[in-house]
Amino acid sequence: MSETSSAVTAFEALRRQTLRRQRLQTLAGLLIFSAILLISFQRSQFFSSDIGNDPLGRIGEFLNRMVPDLKGETLLSDSRTEGSLAWWYYDLPRWLRLGWQTVEMAIVATILGAIGGLLASFLCARNLMPIAAVRFTVRRTLEAIRTLPDLVLALILVAAFGAGPLAGVITLAISTMGSLGKLFSEINEEVDPRQLEGMRASGAGYAAMIRYGVVPQVLPNYTSYALIRLEGNLAGAAALGIVGAGGIGIELQRAITYTEFDTYLAILLLIVGMIFLIDIASEAIRHRLIGLGESR
Repeated sequence: MSETSSAVTAFEALRRQTLRRQRLQTLAGLLIFSAILLISFQRSQFFSSDIGNDPLGRIGEFLNRMVPDLKGETLLSDSRTEGSLAWWYYDLPRWLRLGWQTVEMAIVATILGAIGGLLASFLCARNLMPIAAVRFTVRRTLEAIRTLPDLVLALILVAAFGAGPLAGVITLAISTMGSLGKLFSEINEEVDPRQLEGMRASGAGYAAMIRYGVVPQVLPNYTSYALIRLEGNLAGAAALGIVGAGGIGIELQRAITYTEFDTYLAILLLIVGMIFLIDIASEAIRHRLIGLGESR
């Protein structure tokens, strides 16, 4: 009985010591994180900017500038009447054309990037590519692509190809390949290995194994990630226009240059609306692929 009591006492002492050590480690981690956060705020001049020491107030003032001066009595009047919706969206046909160009850029870049990422994912998945040197090379290449900021790459391509949507499409396609290549390879490594083993045992080639053993298992996940990336590419295409890479970002840049804050808000709302519609379409496509869209 005494031996049992001493064992329990030793176990409780060890448990308390372990808990105390874990709490100290957690506290130390929180203190280090808090110190880094405070230093980052200070270095970024978040609380000590040259234009004032009230960041929330500055944000509120900027948002107030963006709100248009709409008037209820003239809200539905024509574009020549100040305070109307048509006056606020005074150049809507041009914005819609550029917005559609932005959607086209995002779609083409997503398709090209997804194809490139798909091919790369088969070459860097451990269960599909037995040659370690190939896996290493492809993975490092995808990592190098992901480290390139889109705006920097767009500036380089604008200098190479000139201003226009081509530079934006290439930029987004390269960025999409880097991100989807990594995600697709991780999906590939999670497939059921029994199907692959059965196909290898039956003498199936590499292409047949990919087509019939991998793709049917992962197609819904492929589609989901690609559609999510499409939404991101739509926002990215809008931003790249600021550096001359086509799309509605050109109008954003003009609004910023001429401090037309209400125009800036109008275009932003238009972009949000486009992303909203893309999201609805993406959800419908994904549900269709996984069978949720079928009537019961």
